[in-house]
Amino acid sequence: MSRHPQLRRTLLLAGILPGVLTIAFGLKVALMLQDNAGGRSAFDRGDYDAAQVAFADTRSLNWLESWIAPFDEGTAHHAAGGYDAAVPDYEAALEHVPHREECTVRINLALAHEAIGDQHAEEMDSEAAIESWQTGVDVLAEGGCPDESGRGEEQTADAETLDERLRQKLQQQEQQPQQQPQQPQEEQPDSGEGQEDPREERLERNNERGLEQRREDQELYEDLERYEDGDSSRPDTW
Repeated sequence: MSRHPQLRRTLLLAGILPGVLTIAFGLKVALMLQDNAGGRSAFDRGDYDAAQVAFADTRSLNWLESWIAPFDEGTAHHAAGGYDAAVPDYEAALEHVPHREECTVRINLALAHEAIGDQHAEEMDSEAAIESWQTGVDVLAEGGCPDESGRGEEQTADAETLDERLRQKLQQQEQQPQQQPQQPQEEQPDSGEGQEDPREERLERNNERGLEQRREDQELYEDLERYEDGDSSRPDTW
């Protein structure tokens, strides 16, 4: 009989532990969603510095989708014109991104390299411009994005368009005589003021895809809560 109290204590502890884990996971999700909401709000109103700080705070919280925080942080740097700062963030995201979202990251990374190349072209540094644009082409090719992206035909079309634009810039720059630097980007698309830039649209669309992953984390937490309450309809993947 002396074993029964010990058994009860063991069962009690075993019963408490899932509840503690649920609370911890819920707190993690709540903090992550709060930081993400703050970052998203700042991003939408154009305060990209604040967005970058908020997204950076989620790096230590998002255990399930660890690629999202650096991706969001890179997007904030990117939107603020910090292309050089965005590149390492996107590269960090690539280390953990699932296959389905790989081209989401690669498209943004290629866009950053394109923008860096454009800056070099404006500075009449054709060699550096060519190197950056070629890096953008390589980034897309390494993931097969212009042929088949993880999110389907629309994303594949985005990658293909970006790839073609980068190759066009490379061709124009390589054909341009060194003696005529005064027209480094003549006839390049997306350079005219007042025109809608498709790169900004893709950047925004890719950032939305990161937000979808946040919502999926919240759904996982809600499923776990239902399971702790005796709901047997938890997902098969658990």
